[in-house]
Amino acid sequence: MHVITDTKFGGAGKYLLQICKYIDKDKFKLIIVVPKGSLLVSILGEIENIEIIEIDGINTKSFSLLGVKELLKLMRKIKPDIVHSHACLSARVAARLMGIKKVFYTRHSLLPEIKGLKKIIKVLLSRALSSKVIAVSKAVRDNLISEGEREQDIYLVYNGVELPTKAYDVDELKDKYNIPKDDTIITLVGRLDPVKGQEHLLKITEILMKKADNFKIIFAGDGRDRKRLEDYVKEKALPVIFLGHVSEIDEIYSLSDIVVNTSNSEALSFAALEAFSHKKPVVAFNIDGINEVIEDGIDGYLVNYKDYEAFAEKLLRLMVDSELRHRLGEKAYEKVKSKFTVEEMVKQIENIYGGI
Repeated sequence: MHVITDTKFGGAGKYLLQICKYIDKDKFKLIIVVPKGSLLVSILGEIENIEIIEIDGINTKSFSLLGVKELLKLMRKIKPDIVHSHACLSARVAARLMGIKKVFYTRHSLLPEIKGLKKIIKVLLSRALSSKVIAVSKAVRDNLISEGEREQDIYLVYNGVELPTKAYDVDELKDKYNIPKDDTIITLVGRLDPVKGQEHLLKITEILMKKADNFKIIFAGDGRDRKRLEDYVKEKALPVIFLGHVSEIDEIYSLSDIVVNTSNSEALSFAALEAFSHKKPVVAFNIDGINEVIEDGIDGYLVNYKDYEAFAEKLLRLMVDSELRHRLGEKAYEKVKSKFTVEEMVKQIENIYGGI
């Protein structure tokens, strides 16, 4: 039984989608528990041989008494052997009350360091719940240890992505999305939320406009920050296109020349890995998590956090040199193929399920 609090489709949802698609269904029967009205119902509903259940009480909240109550009711009925939660403390509490021995949760993000009494309470709660943790990066593992998690309770399993199987005609894609054929396309994929740092890219775009023409910035994703970002783009007359949620995200990576990540915090970054799988170089801030993916000057560029001038300079270098983009993109693809495939990720998770 997987329990997730997301109503939108973000990194945790993508992670769960890949488990649902690639796990050995001869060995594991999957029950997916989501909040009522979650976008995941339609997305995961396309996968065969899984069951999706919507309940109250887990809508974006990690813990609620209603969530525990509803999950207990469900667990008594289903009697799962394994409970795997994603940002849902209610599921871990319910599983403990049920006496379920195999309880896991995946940490998909980096959290601010906690100290004092809060840290003590969190450590005691984690020990009482007897949960094992899957960290999606070394940065997340270190984050968990700093919170008091025991190293022996943490499994490091990198996120993985699917390698593309379909080729696209870039000119046709540009026609589809009303983008001039001669423009260089710089793309940021992610929900429009402050943590994803789209405002940094807008400041970088202002600098880039003074040095280059014929380029477009694409924001692929939706979220609560959209109106504020759109207002800023309109005020500054920036060459930015908002696509909202894109179901055919492979099309966007295919028509892009460069992919960027300007997040304030990243556990690992699915978007960077997806860009690599499409042979696209990535420019990003040199922060924990993302620097486990990108090797500066080899498959992309890492720039000091909030150094907008340097970021614009790296983009300009890639914009004018298609051969450089190709060379970095090929290296990026080789890295994903050897280290970050979805098949390897799910295989490791299967081993963890069977290994304790």
